Amino acid sequence: MMVFWIVAALLIIAALMFLLPPLIQKTEKKDVVDREAMNTTILKDQLVELENDLAAGLLSQEQYETARHDLERSFLHEAEQKPDSSIAVQTDRVVGRATAVVVAVVVPVLAVSLYGLLGSGKAGLHPEDATPNIQAKGHKGTLEQQVRKLQDHLASNPDDTDSWVMLGRSFYFMKQYASASDAFAKASSLLKDSNPDLLADYADALAMANGRNMAGQPYELVKKALAIQPFNQKALWLAGTATFEAQDYKSTLDYWKRLLKLFPKGSDNYNQMVKNVAEVEHKLGMPIDVDLSETPSPNTSPASSSAAAGGPEVTGTVRLADALALNASIDDTLFIYAKAASGPPMPLAIIRKKVKDLPLKFTLNDSMAMNPAMKLSNFPKVVIGARISKSGNAMPQSGDMQGTYGPVAVKDAKGIEVVINQTIQ
Repeated sequence: MMVFWIVAALLIIAALMFLLPPLIQKTEKKDVVDREAMNTTILKDQLVELENDLAAGLLSQEQYETARHDLERSFLHEAEQKPDSSIAVQTDRVVGRATAVVVAVVVPVLAVSLYGLLGSGKAGLHPEDATPNIQAKGHKGTLEQQVRKLQDHLASNPDDTDSWVMLGRSFYFMKQYASASDAFAKASSLLKDSNPDLLADYADALAMANGRNMAGQPYELVKKALAIQPFNQKALWLAGTATFEAQDYKSTLDYWKRLLKLFPKGSDNYNQMVKNVAEVEHKLGMPIDVDLSETPSPNTSPASSSAAAGGPEVTGTVRLADALALNASIDDTLFIYAKAASGPPMPLAIIRKKVKDLPLKFTLNDSMAMNPAMKLSNFPKVVIGARISKSGNAMPQSGDMQGTYGPVAVKDAKGIEVVINQTIQ
């Protein structure tokens, strides 16, 4: 607050420095003196001209005398006006100073008043007293005030489903997940659990209240939502997350592939789901389908592995740097992968292990490709990487630890060592 007033004062002072000097500068009598000197000079010149005309015979002596008297009389008349000019100058100076005083008072007052009226108002002049004013259609006041009004309204109108939903969303926004789940539960019960979107919101809030754990009732709620609407986007996200956490990868694959169909090809969500599907298929020991249009059977014969037997292989060892050893849990997920040195970021081959397996000898080949069109044998140079994921997510996240080796020619990538020695920020 103090900084605001200091800056405001400096800006006002700067404005006054431009406005006041022309008003308060002193007007000396020099203006009057200069006028007298100019008149005297003019008189002398005119007298010289008269004398020249007299000498040249252009004027008679009588004409010369008459003209001379006229010039002298005119000079005396100008001289008599000096006191009035001085008074006028003094008056102008007084008026200028008075105007300067008015400007010095009015400008700061007007600036602060206009800022309070047209600028940020009270929030700008007293930011420490201002409170957020989150408003919704038909409601005024802060979010906390709206919540209190909703609670008061629901105390006398307990069957108002829309208000229960609004209350639940308000609590969720405020990160009061337990209260949000209670509000959603009430709204869903009023609708006899028939609204899939509401069931998904209820499951989400309940999982957040349980430490982001989808096991148990949250998963049962999303299954109920999907029974009503099999392609409900939020319910599919939550169901896939629940089954992935439970390592029920067959169910996860079904949810992910249904979800994949909801996104336009090439979109960020679509690309993410392609990776998720490929990761789950790899866990199930299944070949990766290019268009992902059909779900292969988990019992598919590993023909691709046999076909890849004669292809290139990348071999080596992964170890964790001693400096990071205390930051990793033995159950954290370990990804070892190869990706093109110049090309798409999707791994050409990937395997998944646990930190407890370190140090680990590995082999990467074409049978581990996430996409048959993107295999080790299709690229001359690769980068070998290893990453420890706290969340188990295939996408890098802040806090993960990683190490890389390369670029290296695929044919020379034998017996390399990858050291996990960096933390992703």
